[in-house]
Amino acid sequence: MKKWMIAVGLLTASVLSAASTAYEELDWLELMPKEEVEALMDAQRQPMDHLTMGEQQGSFKTVLGMDGRRVKMAGYIVPIEQNDAGLVTEFFLVPYFGACLHMPPPPPNNIIFVKLSKPGPEVDMFNAYWIEGTLKVARFDNDVASTAYTMSADSVKLYE
Repeated sequence: MKKWMIAVGLLTASVLSAASTAYEELDWLELMPKEEVEALMDAQRQPMDHLTMGEQQGSFKTVLGMDGRRVKMAGYIVPIEQNDAGLVTEFFLVPYFGACLHMPPPPPNNIIFVKLSKPGPEVDMFNAYWIEGTLKVARFDNDVASTAYTMSADSVKLYE
């Protein structure tokens, strides 16, 4: 085999390997089918009663093709599980500050349940973070909220 063919083969393998480890940056509304986005926009035009706790609205409808994608998402962390050292092991990633703390939480298809492979850094709920990992279409239910997506996170970084 000629040297240039080997070089091209190695270069192609290198490019494919780098592409397979890359994360696709997603926007929150990309997680929702078009009709769900329209319903969310209509709901936001309705008056809000902050004196009563409302139930989570929206659906578990997801976008075809999201399952198994390696993604990078920006959002806020709402811890739901910590280890004995106080490091976060599971959390909700939400699109805006205060989601899940003020009722009702965002729709299930606009919250992601995230599980870390190893306990994460100390997080500040007032800061936004970049989360990189593999997105799954999978329901998760908790006393605080339910989700239509889960993620196995590879990294958690402060949004800068």
